[in-house]
Amino acid sequence: MRRITLTCLDTTRATAAALLLGVGVSAAACSSDDTAPADVPVETTTAGAESATSEADASEETSAASSTVSTTDSKVESSAAESSEASEGASASKEPGTEKLEKSVAKAYDIFAPVAPEELFALFDRCDSTGGDDSYNCSGPEVGQFQFFRSHSKAKQTTQVLTELRSSQVIEDDGDRVVGWSTLGTTAVITVVDNKEGMVMQQMISSDQEDPEEKIKELGLAK
Repeated sequence: MRRITLTCLDTTRATAAALLLGVGVSAAACSSDDTAPADVPVETTTAGAESATSEADASEETSAASSTVSTTDSKVESSAAESSEASEGASASKEPGTEKLEKSVAKAYDIFAPVAPEELFALFDRCDSTGGDDSYNCSGPEVGQFQFFRSHSKAKQTTQVLTELRSSQVIEDDGDRVVGWSTLGTTAVITVVDNKEGMVMQQMISSDQEDPEEKIKELGLAK
């Protein structure tokens, strides 16, 4: 009987220690060595683990939601910026006479529109002032180089050359506007004069390679 009492006490202490540590153990009932019952498992508490898992899941969901909102905001801001730029571009393209022209070309066109159509200026890459706003050189890879002058005296002199010299040919003359060309050897100078505005446009070409009259019509300078 003394040995059985000690065995029961030791088993009780072990079971209590195991419960405090949260570890599953097997506790045997107090009995004799010959009649010990089967082990009974002790359930452990999982509330703490479940709580930690729930908090982790909630944190991940919050992070994912924040990321989604941030991405959506960025897309909205980007879309708004693109719409603003497109609106500005559309407004700029509606300005008459400048939607197809480079800045320096548009400035020259504003001055010399009476002697050349906008379609010709649209073929220029740039226009450089050579004397304030009174003369410009304009050029483009498809049409070559043109000179523009704003001077009533030059307009009168050029008109005289076109209409009086045997080396010149006029294909349009309504009194104010004169269109034609003058030749010197194999060089032809295509000329447009607006006497009312006092403006002149000229281009030098090789008459061996291009027909001056066809060139004038091709550029839309005369019918």
